[in-house]
Amino acid sequence: MTSQLPTILLASVVTLGLVVIVHELGHFLFCKMFGIYVKTFSIGMGPKLLRWRLGETEYVLSAIPFGGYVKMAGEGMMEEIQDTGTWEERKYPLGTVEGNREAAALDENIPPHRLFSARPAWQRLLVFIAGPLFNLLLAWVIYSGLFAFEGLRTDPFTKVGEVRDGSPAAVAGFAVGDSIVAVAGQPVADWDDVLAGLVPESSRGARSTPAVTVTVIRDGGRLDLELAPEFDAERGVWSVGLETWNTTVGRVQKGGPAEQVGLREGDEILSVDGQAVTSFAAVARVVNDKPDQALEVRWRRDGQVLRGMVTPENKEVEPGRFLGRIFIEPRYAYERLGHLDAAVLGWRQTKATIGGMVTVLGQLFGGDHGLDAVGGPLRIGQAAGEMLRWGVSHLMYFIAFFSVNLFLLNLMPVPVLDGGHVLFLLLEVARGGRPVPERIQAIATQMGLIVLLLFMTFVVVLDVWKVTGH
Repeated sequence: MTSQLPTILLASVVTLGLVVIVHELGHFLFCKMFGIYVKTFSIGMGPKLLRWRLGETEYVLSAIPFGGYVKMAGEGMMEEIQDTGTWEERKYPLGTVEGNREAAALDENIPPHRLFSARPAWQRLLVFIAGPLFNLLLAWVIYSGLFAFEGLRTDPFTKVGEVRDGSPAAVAGFAVGDSIVAVAGQPVADWDDVLAGLVPESSRGARSTPAVTVTVIRDGGRLDLELAPEFDAERGVWSVGLETWNTTVGRVQKGGPAEQVGLREGDEILSVDGQAVTSFAAVARVVNDKPDQALEVRWRRDGQVLRGMVTPENKEVEPGRFLGRIFIEPRYAYERLGHLDAAVLGWRQTKATIGGMVTVLGQLFGGDHGLDAVGGPLRIGQAAGEMLRWGVSHLMYFIAFFSVNLFLLNLMPVPVLDGGHVLFLLLEVARGGRPVPERIQAIATQMGLIVLLLFMTFVVVLDVWKVTGH
């Protein structure tokens, strides 16, 4: 863990810094667009470490990196919560009579029409939701950029490496070593073509699909097999029971057990713990079941067979569930994409991330997951560091995922969060333009702040327990 600390710190700074800056930039730019006076633009919370003034706004780097704020003139109680003083504190100590007079004088000199409270409801609404929307935009831009830079990932194999017992493929008569050449009469070039042919787009929303003729090459001859995919209602996916013949190593995580034993990209794994393997699923099963146990791995590189002992790391993959991991990926191919196609796929990936997060939040609030499933800054940093050890692209995928998280969480109707401000504003509109009484807003905001602080304290303590083990 200590040896990984520089990577964790770097990944944490990049992840938190980028999503926080983009979020606050959304609020800030919409304030400027509507002419609202911005007193402070802060990255981080709490005591100010660095501060400088540009024009009418003070730009601040604060001590606690998990968050930030844009302090607007005329925002009411949030001005007291967000900040402990103004730029004038450099001339007069905080809390002195002269310091308070200077701060008051600055507020009095702000034109009334530039106060946040003086702007129309629709402008205030856009200012509130701009931060979360910029996080959503960041995720889309990252996903689109990755698709444009890397291309569309595909599984380049069509040879069958595994047939699960009792599966539709087993019933159809598939055998390990079959080479699939056509599905429903259409030639296939990779495994993605195979799956697309087995479950056409028109069947994706259904619960049944007709059997499909699959042509394979076996022992030099062509053979047609009738395969009827089954819908797995528990996982919400179609199942055929086939895995590709692919044990070729793709990416290897830096510092992981696989790299330490000598596995490199392009190596073909032949056996694990004495068991011959023809699919990555078979490799995973052996490794998953034997965490912290030394296993012999044999692999082929440039025609030479190599071997070594690897000890899978005992990794918590979900609360209370641990599996062995050696941190390798199968080899994939990448199809080049135009910028428009990349942007379309980027948006689809963004929507898929939103859908997955909504499902997880629903399970969390429904009691299907305990609060130990929630990660705080320590575990976020740990996860970001782990992604960076896979490579920059993995870290960028994590940042996009994390940015979608912030988009959803910030829109929750909790006072102090953006969603709480939106709730007060909608109530104001419903009351015919009469704001919710300031006293009620103050009480709700203080309660929300207390709950948020308690929750953050709980998450940090849980983080320490999870990361250190005690």
